[in-house]
Amino acid sequence: MNIKRISVFSLAVSGSLFLASCGNSSNTENHNDMSHEHHEGMEHDHGSHQDSESNERSVSSNSGELKGDLTSIMSSYFSLNESLVKDNASSAAKSSENLVEALKVFKAEGLTEEAQNEVSEIQESAIENAEHIAANSDNIEHQREHLVSLSIDIKDLIAIIGTTQKLYEDYCPMANNNEGAIWISQTKEINNPYMGSNMPTCGKVKRVIE
Repeated sequence: MNIKRISVFSLAVSGSLFLASCGNSSNTENHNDMSHEHHEGMEHDHGSHQDSESNERSVSSNSGELKGDLTSIMSSYFSLNESLVKDNASSAAKSSENLVEALKVFKAEGLTEEAQNEVSEIQESAIENAEHIAANSDNIEHQREHLVSLSIDIKDLIAIIGTTQKLYEDYCPMANNNEGAIWISQTKEINNPYMGSNMPTCGKVKRVIE
């Protein structure tokens, strides 16, 4: 009896620590609201397995006028994330194939030479990451590893091109081998593509993009 009691207690403590490290709270709405943050500038890094809050570089900021249409790119990216939330690697691969095509045909408009060079670099990185996800329909962990850098690519593309859609930059401290990682969402509710069905609400809204 004592052994069983200790085992149950240990599991309860471990589970509490696991949830705490994720940043979850019993009140989901308060948990999401308290996490809205605004910061100046946006940064970009092309390496995988990257801490999303460090080792990034600045990119040009949109002046308020749209510099292109990201609709197809964002639609495929959101579909990819939804598939990973559901632990569906095959569906994620198909969405990534569509994302690759959308990235390849995207054309920015009215950019300075510097900003255009940045966009070209981001597109190249995003295509590479999306191709890895598309090629690994049987390895969801590898897909999620490349989502880390891909999400930074998408964030920085939005920073330069702009968007008319209200978006959310979400953050999970447990993703990327507990180094943390972001993803972009079109809903305020947390649906974590890194944790999937195990911990779908793990994370917080880091900031609102509008």
